[in-house]
Amino acid sequence: MGRGPLPARGPHFAGACRTVLLAALLAATAAASLPVADSSCPRDNSLVRDISQMHQSNYGREGFSHITVAGALAHGMKEVEVWLQTFSPGQRTPIHRHSCEEVFIVLKGKGTLLLGSSSFKYPGQPQEIAVFQNSTFSVPVNDPHQVWNSDEHEDLQVLVIISRPPIKIFIYDDWSMPHTAAKLKFPYYWDEDCLPVPKDEL
Repeated sequence: MGRGPLPARGPHFAGACRTVLLAALLAATAAASLPVADSSCPRDNSLVRDISQMHQSNYGREGFSHITVAGALAHGMKEVEVWLQTFSPGQRTPIHRHSCEEVFIVLKGKGTLLLGSSSFKYPGQPQEIAVFQNSTFSVPVNDPHQVWNSDEHEDLQVLVIISRPPIKIFIYDDWSMPHTAAKLKFPYYWDEDCLPVPKDEL
């Protein structure tokens, strides 16, 4: 059955339609101009998070696992970051330094902290300091260091608290490399998806 003619609409109705359309257009324009997070950037601002469900990767390093438990880029932290890292037997970090405070808590296993000095031209022969389950240790700001799972049988798992995120790391080829020759790695591997590498202007 066909409908009859629509009732006449007054000028107020036409004005209201224009207002709704204009508001929708403005909202769509604003949404289009907002920066969109890369889907590979694991952002999560939840108050409570399940560590077993968090992004975990070895970042191309066999026998290594990293989870950013609470971070600047992924979770909006301002002063500190917390990492959970696991090293299989024989694995170690690169020799590196950073201008921030770092505290380790050994959750499982045992290993060795290799600690050089920032007081000389190059790190020099490092101190070898044994670390073990339930021990905690901190690394002096800017001192080159390396964490090594020197145990042959068990994983080394550490909780790491680091200040001034996102971290800027200077990497050494060996303990005799001058501090001035250490190579800056920024953003670091687990921040690359959230903080793109600056492009050259040329």
